[in-house]
Amino acid sequence: MTEFYKLFQRELSINIKNFFVLFTFSSFFIISILIFVFAFGSDLSEIDGLYKPIVWVILIFSITLVSENFIYNDFSDGSLKELEFLGYNNELIIFCKSFVMWLLIIMATIFLVPIFSIFFNISFNETVYLFIYIFFASPSLTLISIVSSLFSIQLGKNKIVQFILIFPFYIPVIIFTTSSSNIQLNANSHNSNFLILIGIFFITLPLCLFISRLIMKELNK
Repeated sequence: MTEFYKLFQRELSINIKNFFVLFTFSSFFIISILIFVFAFGSDLSEIDGLYKPIVWVILIFSITLVSENFIYNDFSDGSLKELEFLGYNNELIIFCKSFVMWLLIIMATIFLVPIFSIFFNISFNETVYLFIYIFFASPSLTLISIVSSLFSIQLGKNKIVQFILIFPFYIPVIIFTTSSSNIQLNANSHNSNFLILIGIFFITLPLCLFISRLIMKELNK
């Protein structure tokens, strides 16, 4: 726990001071929403059933966009090797980075989801459910995006190959968050989906940590 707390403090202090991460995530999210709003015009009824797929596509790309900031700088200045040399295992390093990234994303979405709801005339209940879905699904998306960033470094910044390799891991999360029938689901059905997303996280966590450890061993050689 002491090692985790020290790493957590390090990551949080670095990324809180680095306002660019939150700015990039928030600005990309808002600009993408505005593009969809302007594209469909004033008749928002045409996208009544599309608002959830839209927000999840934007969220996935936003998370992928900022995830590299949590990995590449530490790799380029040798901090990843230094942390390993100091005795921190790779799994703990990746977990702390993912946890801090998730906290920042949740902080941003607290403000972004209401903005999105205003643009698309979403009711208060649907907005609450949307945020809860983001709360439970974003940990898995964050872990996957961190692995994606490690792949990006390993593959020499080949973004196309990176996205092709990592996209299948997004599919289970997308299935349970973008179904058009979710709007009409009752509370019990929503709770079932939340439990499934939690289950996906507990599968994604060890898998992503294991893959990250293998990649980091190659990067730190």
